[in-house]
Amino acid sequence: MAFFTPSRTLLAVAATCLALSAQAKSPAQWQALTAPLQVNLEQAIAHATQAVPGKVIEIELDDGDGAGVRYEATVLTPQNDSVEVWVDGSSGQARMHQNDGKAKRKDLERAQAAKIDIVQAVQAATRHTAGKAVKAELDNHWGTVTYQVDVLQADHTIMEVKLDAADGKVLRAKRD
Repeated sequence: MAFFTPSRTLLAVAATCLALSAQAKSPAQWQALTAPLQVNLEQAIAHATQAVPGKVIEIELDDGDGAGVRYEATVLTPQNDSVEVWVDGSSGQARMHQNDGKAKRKDLERAQAAKIDIVQAVQAATRHTAGKAVKAELDNHWGTVTYQVDVLQADHTIMEVKLDAADGKVLRAKRD
């Protein structure tokens, strides 16, 4: 049995805050991150599935730990493995980074339940909210299989667009 002491609780809260702040990007950081991009999210998805055939369930723009801008994609293979693929944001060159082994049951169930693919979700999100998609993931929102697409707007702020994975209907959009 685990006991939560005030110091453990404070540590957990601090770790969560640090993790969230590491993901937060200012408008200037977004501008610097996207300036060298030659490949958009939809193209990166295509390159990822050429390198590792399967279904992309998550993809996001990353600074590449200083090695250059890249997209990091999770691909479910026909063998039900979960594979991380890196796609260079300038050249589009894709390579398998890591095979994480058998995919989680929830990911397989969501992928099977989704009637539209991640590219269609990105297209629907950018039709709804003008800008550049920088992240998309298959998710679950209150029991409904959804896609969440983060769209970078002209003012370098993020709009989070949640779509029904059955028909691409926008369920909500909010500034992140």
